[in-house]
Amino acid sequence: MNKIIFLDFDGVLNTEYYQNYLMYQGKPWRDEYGALFDPKCVRWLKRIIDETKADIVIESSWKVLGLDAMQSMWTGRQLPGRVIDVTDSHVNDKWLLSADLDDIDPAMGHCKGTEIASWLAEHTDGNVRYVIIDDEAVWLKSQSSYFILTDPYDGITRDIADRAIALLNHDSQI
Repeated sequence: MNKIIFLDFDGVLNTEYYQNYLMYQGKPWRDEYGALFDPKCVRWLKRIIDETKADIVIESSWKVLGLDAMQSMWTGRQLPGRVIDVTDSHVNDKWLLSADLDDIDPAMGHCKGTEIASWLAEHTDGNVRYVIIDDEAVWLKSQSSYFILTDPYDGITRDIADRAIALLNHDSQI
């Protein structure tokens, strides 16, 4: 079974706490890729990946830089896991033809939730276990049990990591 982490950056790996700490200390807060990620959050992400063997699909706004840039950043920063793709900023016909219209708010036409649903329809045969980790409510109703909301100040914490591991490794939902 494939396991996927749909991952946002700002408020998940790039935390308000860490950015404030770096600025207060007078340390650089960014590198050639953008804002630096909180090392604690990166360690929690590593734990999720180590315990689940999940791959990463970027659903962050950083995806506009492209898959090659995201993979280059992953390697350059020595981040855990493997970035296999980024979600498209549009939905595909395959998903639209099978979408539950009750699940879609017309105002959410191109939200991250629809982009994730579209990615899943395009790239999986349904034999996938996934989580969405984001600091904003970006899911469709049908994705609510797979969504984990972070606090943008703290990003990924032990509790978030525990919940993600449980969702990715077990049949029951939390």
